[in-house]
Amino acid sequence: MTVGQPVLRAVPDWGAAAQTLINGCTTLATAEQRVRFMDRVCLALGDQLYPAFLKVLCLVSDHGDSEARRAVAQTMVHALSTGRMPSGRLQAWGGHAGDGHAGGAHTRSLGPIEYLCAWHAQQSGPSPLPAAAFDTAAKAVISLVSSDPQARVLYCAKLRQDIDDPLGGSLTRTTRAGLSALVATWESGAPPQAVVQSLLDALHGTPWGALGEARGRWNGFG
Repeated sequence: MTVGQPVLRAVPDWGAAAQTLINGCTTLATAEQRVRFMDRVCLALGDQLYPAFLKVLCLVSDHGDSEARRAVAQTMVHALSTGRMPSGRLQAWGGHAGDGHAGGAHTRSLGPIEYLCAWHAQQSGPSPLPAAAFDTAAKAVISLVSSDPQARVLYCAKLRQDIDDPLGGSLTRTTRAGLSALVATWESGAPPQAVVQSLLDALHGTPWGALGEARGRWNGFG
């Protein structure tokens, strides 16, 4: 283990972490300050603990009041509009952890929703995210983003850019097809459950779809 590398506690205080994020997004004076704060929260965890940041977003979505949810969603709006959405890195689908490429040559940063989709649909993490865990987490994050209409519009536009960027190497053709179905359903105004189900339906029956059913637990998901 590298000295100073963040390590998730055996029993994390998820509630306190979610409250810290809410406090920053509701009390800091400017959108710029709030984005910097959210980014620091994510960076402090590091790539290996990015799922913990997603867990915090899910808690805000599931248990925050309307003001808290809107404040976090509006912070995400500003982060999206300035290209600073907190992101995590997953191994690109064509890369291998032991191929000798240092410095993340075969990894790419992904925002919360596309990270969850790649983790579920591809061999991009230590173990695939099970379908049930993906369904729960993705619905929560989509619901949180949808708390602010502008955030939803911007996030859909961002996902469409990812879908149209096959040379990025982080998303397979199958995953991009699933994301395309998700975006179309989300843009139609469908509820989060239907949005997530559209992606699962698009993935159903593919070789990667079965991987999503694999058992596994990582940083609170599963």
